[in-house]
Amino acid sequence: MSYIDGSINRYLFFNEENSYSVIKIKIIDTDEIELTHYEPTIIVCGFFPKLDNFTNYRFHGSVTYHNKYGIQYNATSFERIVDNTYTGLVDYLSSDLFKGIGKKTAERIVDKLGLSALDLIAESKYVLDDIPRINNDLRDSIYLQIVEHRDMEQTLVWLYGFDISPKMAIKIYSVYGNSTIETIKENPYVLMDEVEGIGFRRADEIGLKVGFSYDSPLRIQAVIYYLMNEFMNKYGDTYLERERLIDFTLKYLDNEEFSIDPTLVQSRLDSLIENGRIIQKAEALSLAYLYKAEQFIAKKVLEFDQELDLKGTDLNQFITEFESRNDITYTDAQRKAIITALSHQMTIITGGPGTGKTTVIKGIVDIYAMLHDQKKDKERIALAAPTGKAAKRLAAATEMEANTIHKLLGYDFEGHFNRDSDNPLTQKLIIIDEVSMMDVLLARRLFDAIRYHSQVILVGDANQLPSVGPGDVLHDLIRSDLFSIVKLDIIHRQAEHSNIISLAYDILNQEINRTIFDHYPDRDFMRVREQFVSDKILSEIKHLIQMGYDLLEDIQVLIPVYKGQTGIDRINDLIQQMFNSENKNFNLSYKDKTFYYNDKVMQLVNQPEDNVMNGDQGIVSGITEDDELLVNFSGNIVKYNLKDLDNLTLAYAVSIHKSQGSEYQCVILPMVRSYTIMLKRKLLYTAVTRAKEKLILIGDFEAYKRGVLGQDTPRNTLLRVFLQEEINRKSDSELTIEDFL
Repeated sequence: MSYIDGSINRYLFFNEENSYSVIKIKIIDTDEIELTHYEPTIIVCGFFPKLDNFTNYRFHGSVTYHNKYGIQYNATSFERIVDNTYTGLVDYLSSDLFKGIGKKTAERIVDKLGLSALDLIAESKYVLDDIPRINNDLRDSIYLQIVEHRDMEQTLVWLYGFDISPKMAIKIYSVYGNSTIETIKENPYVLMDEVEGIGFRRADEIGLKVGFSYDSPLRIQAVIYYLMNEFMNKYGDTYLERERLIDFTLKYLDNEEFSIDPTLVQSRLDSLIENGRIIQKAEALSLAYLYKAEQFIAKKVLEFDQELDLKGTDLNQFITEFESRNDITYTDAQRKAIITALSHQMTIITGGPGTGKTTVIKGIVDIYAMLHDQKKDKERIALAAPTGKAAKRLAAATEMEANTIHKLLGYDFEGHFNRDSDNPLTQKLIIIDEVSMMDVLLARRLFDAIRYHSQVILVGDANQLPSVGPGDVLHDLIRSDLFSIVKLDIIHRQAEHSNIISLAYDILNQEINRTIFDHYPDRDFMRVREQFVSDKILSEIKHLIQMGYDLLEDIQVLIPVYKGQTGIDRINDLIQQMFNSENKNFNLSYKDKTFYYNDKVMQLVNQPEDNVMNGDQGIVSGITEDDELLVNFSGNIVKYNLKDLDNLTLAYAVSIHKSQGSEYQCVILPMVRSYTIMLKRKLLYTAVTRAKEKLILIGDFEAYKRGVLGQDTPRNTLLRVFLQEEINRKSDSELTIEDFL
């Protein structure tokens, strides 16, 4: 197959639907001898995404002759030619590899020295002497770093050409080293599995640019795996029927207007099953890492189902003593929860808002210390929750240190968990709060790190939304009816008069009455037509601020969808413009995102190297002259360059799922009919129970009604199957997956 190397002279045609392109190319090199008799440009036709100007490409294909347009080149594939580009060099020089160089300084270097800047500096450091703001020390440092990093230079600049951030490029290089380019050209889709933060869309973008066709077997295999991952993360299931997955794949590929043979999808799926990345059992397909996680959890938790011998200890007496010391009176259900937790190896405590779950946890911790004749000791007792805010509330309630589950398990800046079966947790009592938020992957990590003789107490509200990630761990463990479970269902006297809590229980019980419109000091429902809801949200925020509430710390808008007139994205923009406009001149923009100084923002992916996790909220605390954003996450200042801004979003309004584990002084909850496909009872209940002092519902009563009456779709999971299989391993009445399909 012949080739043509060239750069884009101009686009003649580009089909957005199927990416068919007609481009005029300026020829740099070719092995087609006959082309040397023509002008130094040629028309290239083929299916490939929009290519970059000022970048060199190699096209593979053949010369053809068109009756109307004359000589053309039909390209069947293409690849980006490894070459220095202006943006690539600037990104490289302003990356973390070069201390003391920001983007502005990098631009000055490339503007002065051109695309051969690195070679010129390597030959003589003195070429930097005429560049402003570079003193002798910085000059020597740049020179030494360029010489030191010459081996990786070509690779990183090549990666930057794909619009990859310097931080991500270095992460990729750390995995593949000097074989990075070769590896990616051979199969860019390995990035999905081997580099955290690279998903299918980014890997596919790279794959198409280096010449992979839309119907490449490797690409189809990646599409299958990607779609299954997307389905699991969108719906929370841990398995999917084979025919549905094939149907999803064909529909996805058909959107590109290619005729894909279904047998090719079947064979690629079978290949994924053969190499163990997908596991098939009956007609159920599960991603191997999810299948093995649920299977492991089932085996491990059953080892904890033992009653402890307290040698005649009267726990009621200890509880009475604790009540006297702390001026607390427990209900019978709360007493039962404490006794059960202290006398069993694993206990599940569940209950709604106001039922005193945290008060019970405090009693368990203190009485456990009394039983063992010692002070509350973090070396003996571990407290944790899925989010930082939930952990802080747990610490405040127990007057003891509490961590996120990730921190408890030693999650480090490289993304590794340092606590596991080989290096287990040393504490004898482990209490996990807000367990409804814990997905199967985190649960697997947690139980892997717990020793078999430890006591485990799981606390959560089974009526809340399940975890954002796949699985329904708390609900599955409760429904299995295999463990010691205590349900708290009596509202504490301190919460009896909360109109927010009473509304939450009305939602749970699917009770709807006209008192919803009554005005209460802590709750309001304002009936507003959908087209005016966004304006009402803004006016209510203004009113709350006048009452003394802080927009960044106290007020949170919760919305179930991102798009639309009253979606998260638009409401965030409106709030930013109205309440932070004084800082609009201090901003940083990238693609469709603009952040102002003092904006409220949220992290969208785990970034362990900076100790910031998906869902963490922070405040923009600075913007540097080198176009870097500084974000303050509760005292942890994290730096973002332009291409890292994909990891952030505004957080004046967030999704209800993202709000799990958090509480806010004031919650504003729009209710409009365009949400109704999303509005379900658990979602509404979870949103309402985020409010501590004020809950303001704005919108349509019918939307609220549909949400209360909406039926939650149960997740398809395998944990209960594995629990039953473990129990009935030797019996003839074994429960099978078919019973759940």
